[in-house]
Amino acid sequence: MCLTRNGLMNSIDRLYSEEIPALLIAPSDEISESLPEKPLVLAGSFNPFHDGHREMLAAASQLTGKVGYLEISIQNVDKPLLPRPELGRRAAAITSEGVSLIVTSAPRFTEKSSVLPGASFVIGFDTFVRLLDEKYYPDHVAGEASPVENSLNLIEENRCKFVVAGRKDNQEVFNELSVVDIPPRYRKMFIGLSESQFRSDISSTELRNRSK
Repeated sequence: MCLTRNGLMNSIDRLYSEEIPALLIAPSDEISESLPEKPLVLAGSFNPFHDGHREMLAAASQLTGKVGYLEISIQNVDKPLLPRPELGRRAAAITSEGVSLIVTSAPRFTEKSSVLPGASFVIGFDTFVRLLDEKYYPDHVAGEASPVENSLNLIEENRCKFVVAGRKDNQEVFNELSVVDIPPRYRKMFIGLSESQFRSDISSTELRNRSK
């Protein structure tokens, strides 16, 4: 995808300069700064975009009855800003398959929930575990609430939920939502995809390693 056309380039400029928090790229390459309301969103780097992503989003869409979107953040907690040519390459791979892409500058789900209030975020099991693990909140400021509670409280305030897909572990055991102890207050924020609804043992890392 070429990011040098006037309308597209102007919006990309505005995103990278933090004038806008997000934009939407449709399969037609039409770009909009108006975002969908209460969308179903699968966030990731999509490097590459593969069948596991497609099938996870399709399963979540069937479960919720919502149209699915992919989301890429140009900012990452522990990586450099995503270069524009690389964003263009990944966007082209996604929209060429008829999927709409939301591009944000929101690396964390707390920030994504503020940009996309009411969203249902589709996440894999590993991401789900990290979301509930305090060790993944190193910049937390001590207070009465735990870092997990602070994060989930904000996401809840923004009326967002999670659709959680399971994953096979190193012992060939399929782990899903039900095996993790979710604090009672937050259980209503999570809905699981069963193994019969979705299972994919492929990963972007494996695909990148195969292509080397």
